[in-house]
Amino acid sequence: MSTRRKGLSPEEKKEKIKEFFHMSPTIYSSKEIEAEASKYTGLTQVQCKETIQSLVEDGIVNSEKMGSSTYYWAFASFEFDQKKDKIVELTEELKNTKEKILNETKNIEKLKGERIDSEKRTKDIEKLQKLKDDNKEFKEELTNYADSELMEQLKKDVKTAIAAVNRYTDNISSLRQYCDKKFAIRGEDFDKNFGINPDMDYMEDYK
Repeated sequence: MSTRRKGLSPEEKKEKIKEFFHMSPTIYSSKEIEAEASKYTGLTQVQCKETIQSLVEDGIVNSEKMGSSTYYWAFASFEFDQKKDKIVELTEELKNTKEKILNETKNIEKLKGERIDSEKRTKDIEKLQKLKDDNKEFKEELTNYADSELMEQLKKDVKTAIAAVNRYTDNISSLRQYCDKKFAIRGEDFDKNFGINPDMDYMEDYK
């Protein structure tokens, strides 16, 4: 007796849609995206529509409404930059928390020597403990981002991102001209609406 094939989980569907966007650095209209994504991923158009909307809500796929149409795009470099920015953010928060802990520790020691009011001393000690707890939390979250398996995946994402961005650089001029001719969108408006740097150039290997 044959077993029924198990359907893809929401996360697996997201990965398929992300791969579609990353391997095809193109801006799609709402009329095009579902059919093209379905053709590439093997998912139904309804599944593609629901998954794309979920990725938009997650901030992974970008969308912009222009006229009566909504346009969608997602480049591999964008997601990678998000991860890098998160690591930088956590590292900075960890640094700031360490500095606060150091300052509060010095303050506590000073207060101990002055034998100040016990109630204020207790509040200061509680404040110090909260900072220590925050420090521990930041360390744990930063450790998750520094996980060797994740870093290996990030390296793979870099190669994919560089290839995708360089393909995007090749195609952007054609896309800009297409929107200019078909939708009468000026080049500077196109760049502004889609967050494109007019001075963009080819990316080299990330170090």
